[in-house]
Amino acid sequence: MRRAGGGLAVAVVVMVSFVGCQLKKDEPPAPTGPSETSTSSTSPGLSSPVLGSAPTAPSPTPSSDPDAPEPTPSPTSGNPAPTAGSCSLPPSNPASVTCTDESPRLVAEVEAALDAVTERYPELFDFNDTKCETCYFIKDTGRYLDEVIKQLNRQGLCARGGLEEIGVKSTNDFSEQYDIILASDHMRRAPGSYRGVCRPAIF
Repeated sequence: MRRAGGGLAVAVVVMVSFVGCQLKKDEPPAPTGPSETSTSSTSPGLSSPVLGSAPTAPSPTPSSDPDAPEPTPSPTSGNPAPTAGSCSLPPSNPASVTCTDESPRLVAEVEAALDAVTERYPELFDFNDTKCETCYFIKDTGRYLDEVIKQLNRQGLCARGGLEEIGVKSTNDFSEQYDIILASDHMRRAPGSYRGVCRPAIF
């Protein structure tokens, strides 16, 4: 009988131990990390966004409009058009005139005017048809006379034309006559173009 009671006691102890181990096995494991109910943390170095605020857009960088017209360049000056001059002297209207062949005073100005017309208006001349080195054939004698008078006016002189001749003066004390067109419609140059001086001026 003692052996039976001792064996029963051993069996009870073994059963209790088995039940205890089974209970521990069924218990849920204790949490080892942060609680699942906690909010997610932000990454290091980044700030949390503030509710109700919008990010500020960067100011646009001004850029040139490709469709905008480019500024018009200032016109460059090449050979400027000659400005027109005029006679500032009143008409002479002398009662009597004395004309002589004394040396001319305005021949250089007349020659300069002829040179200027040939340079600025080459369409008026045939440079292959000459009577002297610079005595070119004139295609339009009327316009030629007009342009020579304008050139003399730009020099501050007074001039008038008629047929083949021009009268030139810088004062009403005298005027000089020049025949600047040959009968063949070629230019006539000094000294042969000079015809004389009249005192006082005849125009």
